[in-house]
Amino acid sequence: MNLRRITLDVQSTMCNPCLFLTLWYLLPMLVLIGADNKTLAASNNGVGIVNIADSYNAFYCEPQHVHLAYGDTIRDVVIMWATKLDCSTSLIYGKTPWNFGTRTSGSKVNFKEKNKLGLPYLHRVYLKNLDPKTTYFYRPVSDNISSGPFYFKTPEDGLEWSPLFMVYGDLGVHTNTIPYITNEVLTGKYTAILHAGDFAYNLHDDGGKIGDKFMEMIEGISSKVPYITCPGNHEINNDTFAQYRYRFSMPKTNWPIPLDKMWFSVDIGPVHLISYSSEVFFTQNEKYVTKQRDWLIQDLTNANKNRNKQPWIIAFGHRPMYCSNIVNDDCSKVDSKVREGFEDMFYHHGVDIVLQAHEHSYERLLPMYRKVVLSEDYNNPLAPVQIVTGAAGSKHGIDPMMQPSYEVWSAFRMANGSLNSFGTLKVHNATHIKWEQRSVITSDLIDSVWIVQENHGPFRRDNLPKNISDEIEDSIKKSGIKPVFLDDKTEKDEIFENDKKQRMFIGIAFGALFAVAIVIVLVVRSCRRKQRSTRRWETMDFNYGKKFYSAAKNSEKDLDVDNDFEIDMSDGTLPTTKLLADD
Repeated sequence: MNLRRITLDVQSTMCNPCLFLTLWYLLPMLVLIGADNKTLAASNNGVGIVNIADSYNAFYCEPQHVHLAYGDTIRDVVIMWATKLDCSTSLIYGKTPWNFGTRTSGSKVNFKEKNKLGLPYLHRVYLKNLDPKTTYFYRPVSDNISSGPFYFKTPEDGLEWSPLFMVYGDLGVHTNTIPYITNEVLTGKYTAILHAGDFAYNLHDDGGKIGDKFMEMIEGISSKVPYITCPGNHEINNDTFAQYRYRFSMPKTNWPIPLDKMWFSVDIGPVHLISYSSEVFFTQNEKYVTKQRDWLIQDLTNANKNRNKQPWIIAFGHRPMYCSNIVNDDCSKVDSKVREGFEDMFYHHGVDIVLQAHEHSYERLLPMYRKVVLSEDYNNPLAPVQIVTGAAGSKHGIDPMMQPSYEVWSAFRMANGSLNSFGTLKVHNATHIKWEQRSVITSDLIDSVWIVQENHGPFRRDNLPKNISDEIEDSIKKSGIKPVFLDDKTEKDEIFENDKKQRMFIGIAFGALFAVAIVIVLVVRSCRRKQRSTRRWETMDFNYGKKFYSAAKNSEKDLDVDNDFEIDMSDGTLPTTKLLADD
C-alpha cells in the first residue's frame, strides 16, 4: 500500500466503541506494515505521517540495509544502515510499536572510495544497557527520514538460559536459502546468526552493488537478530577487507573494524563465543598472525578461568582445519596453515566446538587431534568437535568429496544433498548441546547429533591411553610440525615465539656478528707486516762505496723501477744528502 497521508477523526471514532477498539488493536499492525512506504518522517515521540511524494530527502536519505550486531556485551546492541547521501545519523526506539520515546545519535563514514557504485554512507548507532528479555521497536532516522519500524528481542539475563544459533557460511545472492532462513528467523526463537565468512560473492563486485544487494536481501534476518560474522577468503579484496570492515561491526573493537583486530569474543549465556580470522595466514602481512595469536592465547586463558560461568567455549572461523573434499584447499594439505595455526591452541585450551565453512558441503568430524580419533562418539569428547557447514549457497556450486572417504576421522559428510542448507546449535544447558543441519530445499534434516561434555577444560595427552598417545606422537613426527602447546607451563612453542624475544635474539645475533667482524679487522691489522718508508739498494753493478736509498713503493710493479735514490755522502765533511737524478 502507498500510504501518503492518514487522517483520523478521533472525535467521531470515539463515538463508535467497536470502531475505536478495532483501530486500537490494528494501530500497531498499521505502524508495522504501514511500511510499504518505508520513508516516514520521524519525531521524538513517535512517527508522524507526512506527504513525501516530492521529498528529495525521502529518496536520498532513506535508511537501507538495516542490520544488528552485539556491542561489547549482549546487553548492548549496534544498529547499522546505509544511505545514498550524506545524511544525519539518529535512531528512535521504545518498547511498544506505537511509541518511540527515546532518540539517540550515532556516527557515520563515507564509504564512496571502496563502494563506488553502491550506497556510500554507512551509519552506526550504539545502544547500551538494554533491559534483558525485552522486545524493542526501532526506526533508523537520517535527515528526519526513517525506515521500519523494526524490532529485536534482547536475551535473558544471567547464565541459566538456552541460546539458539543459526550457523552457515558461504552465502551468496544467487541462493534459494535466504527466503527460507528469513521465515525461520521470524519464528523468534533464534538468539543470533553466525555467518562463517564469504558474503554475497562478492561484497565488492560491480562497484559494491552486489554487496548492497546482499545487505538488502538479508535485512529481514539481520534487522531482527544480531548478525555475528567472521571474514572469509572472498572478503580479502587485495588484503584490504574493506567491504567487510565497513559494512559490519564487532564487539570490543573500533569501527570501521581495524585490520589488526578482525577477531573478537562475547559471552552469550553459558557460551564464550569466539570469532577468529583464518585469513591472516593468506595475506601479505604476517603481523596479523602474531596479533591474533597473542589475542587468542590471552582470551582462551581468561575463558578457562571463567568456565564456572561460561562452561562452553565455541569458536567459529572460515577455513576448516580438516576436510575430505577433492580440492586443493588448505584443509586437504599435509602442511595446512590453518591447522598449524589453530589445532594445538584449541586442543590445549579445551575449545569444545569449532564451526567452519569454506568447503561448499557439509561434514562432521569425530573428536580428534593430529588426525588421530580420540572418541568414537560425542559423549565427553577428548578433543574439539569440528563441523564444516559451508553449503548455505555459493554461486560456485558444491565441492565434491572423496568416494569413499579414506579419512577415519570423518563421521558424516554430504556434498550434493547439502547444497542450500544451514546448521542450528542449541545450547540446552552447561553439559548438553544439540547440533542439526537442515536442507532448505526439502526441509529435511540432514544430520543431527548431541554433544555432551561434563568435563569442560583443557584437553591433555597425558590423560589418553598409551596406544593413542603413541599414535599421536607418530602423526606429529610424520607431519614434521611440533606441538605448539604441550602443558600448562609451556605458553608458547618456538614455532610461535614471542615477537619481543625474537627481536631480542636477532639483535643479539647481529651484535655478536658485528663484534666478531671488528675483532677480525683488528687482528688482521695487527698482524700485517709494518711497511718500511725507505728501500735500500743492496745490489749495484758498480760499487760507489756509499749507501743508496729510495722511497718505498706500495705497488709490487714499482719495485723494478729504480730512478729516484738518495746517497749518504759521508766524506768527512759536513754530511749532506744529494739527490741523484737522470740528466
